[in-house]
Order: sequence, then structure tokens, then C-alpha cells
Amino acid sequence: MRNKGFTLIELLAVIVILAIIALIAVPTILNIINDARTESKKRSIDLYGRSIELAIARKSLTEEVPMGGYKTSGNTLTLNDSDFSLDIEYDGERVECDFVQLHEDMTIALDDCKVDGEKINYFYGDNYIDIEYLESTGTQWIDTKYIPNGNTKVIVEFQMIEQTNVQQGIFGARSGNRNDFTLFTGCGYDKLQADYDGIGNLAHWGASIENLNLNEKNVIEMSNSLIVNNTLIKEMDLISFNGNLSMYIFANNDGGKIQLPATMKLYYIKVYDNEDNKIVFDFIPALDKDGIACLYDKVEKKFYYNQGTGEFEYGL
Repeated sequence: MRNKGFTLIELLAVIVILAIIALIAVPTILNIINDARTESKKRSIDLYGRSIELAIARKSLTEEVPMGGYKTSGNTLTLNDSDFSLDIEYDGERVECDFVQLHEDMTIALDDCKVDGEKINYFYGDNYIDIEYLESTGTQWIDTKYIPNGNTKVIVEFQMIEQTNVQQGIFGARSGNRNDFTLFTGCGYDKLQADYDGIGNLAHWGASIENLNLNEKNVIEMSNSLIVNNTLIKEMDLISFNGNLSMYIFANNDGGKIQLPATMKLYYIKVYDNEDNKIVFDFIPALDKDGIACLYDKVEKKFYYNQGTGEFEYGL
């Protein structure tokens, strides 16, 4: 009995099938390999960043470590335009980063990094530059997209630039039905006005505080209590609050319109929500990588930019 072999058509069919499988499989395998290499290099940047933070922590035990921008060279970290440096204990893949920033909380941010000469699109830490304050000239404002409620508390440190007899909004949301959560300077040099209006329980606080100078730094805490520079001014039992407008900063939200834009310096603003005092926003003045002045939220790790005209001024 004669053995049957493959016909030419059958062989061609097998070759075509194998070619199709190769066309599908090879790119997928190569992508998996490249993704694994990239993830490995990202982990190298993470290890490098943690090594820098450990070196900074050790150095800070014996001397002050200045904040600001640094540069890396091998296992040495040097503050820009200075001779301050420290050694890093790191023996992984060679990492070089063009953007190295030490923050006030002693954490580090790394970006524009190369690992063994290969550029990696990845940043480590919170990618911002610390500044002391953000300054509005009266045309800048920020929408937080946050709607205050009966458990809202805001703590803010600010300084008015030009206090006049015209009201200026520090933050807030105001509507025609008086469901307000606002803090603003009143008609007078030492006048601080706060509105927190709940259904059936109206709080309209006008506080003329002895020795209060709004042209100096002040820390205000506002919830169902008004606390100015650690002094309780007024408190109430708030039943409820049903506002439906998001809170603006550097102005008040008046039904979606800008009300009482302020000329002020903002040093920080923290927003809390619910009875457990959970923090919603931890805003600090910052510059983004492009040098644009804005607020950075350390909770969301997100930039909030000016939605008015002109640009924020700032102090380093």
C-alpha cells in the first residue's frame, strides 16, 4: 500500500497558517517584553527616589537640608547653584533625572528621567515646586468643584493685599435662597464676615475683632464655629445645609458668577468633610513643571488652575 504524502496545497495552507500565527503572536510577545522592560525601569526610578529620600532623612539628623531643585550625578545629589550635596546609597540601574525637587514635607519628586540612557515616561512623587503663597490681583479665581454641606470645615491662612471698604471673597458659594458657605472681608478695615446658612438655622456672622489686621497673616477656621487665630468668635448648632453651588477660592460663587473677587495672598487652604473630620482637599501654592502658579491638592495629587483673567503672582 503506497503512503500518501502532503499535497502542495496542504503544505502551503500550513505555511500560511503558521505565518498568520507568527504575525499575531510575535508583536504581542514583543510588546509584553517591552512592557516588562519599561515596568522594570519604572521600578528602578522608584527605588532611586526612595534611596534619595532615605539619604535626605539621614542628612537631616545632623543638619538642615534645604528645599528646592537638585541635580543628580551618579550617586550624588547636589542642590542647584550651590555646593550642598549628599551621597545616595543606590546600586541599581543607572538613573539620571533632569527634574529633582525636594518638598517641604521632605518628599522628593523626579521627572524627565533616563534609566541606563533610555528616556522613561514616568514621574516619581508629587510633581510640583513649592512656593510660599499664591497672590490674586482681583481677577483670578479657582473653582474647587466641591459643594459644601452641613459637615464642611475650611481652614485657611491668608493675608489681604489691599483692604478697602469693598467686600472681598476669600472662599465660598452664595445663592439667592441664602444657602451660603462663605468667608469674606466686610465693609471695614478690621471686619470679617462669615455666612453659613442652613435650613431653619441661619448663621450670619459679622465679626469685628479687636486687634485684627487683615493685612497681616490670619488663620481662619470656619464650620459651625468661627475661629480666628485660635480664638473662638462664635458657634452655633447647625441643623442642615443644602447649598448646590461649588466653592470658589479667591472669590465667591454667586450662582455660577464671580462675586467679590479678592486681592490677597493665600498660604494654604484645607477642606474637611463629614463627622470624622476627613480631609477632602489640602491645597498648597505651587508651580507646575512649566512654572505656572496654581494650587496643588496633596490629597488628589492634582493641580487647580486660574479660571479668571491674568495670572497669579506668587512668593518663593
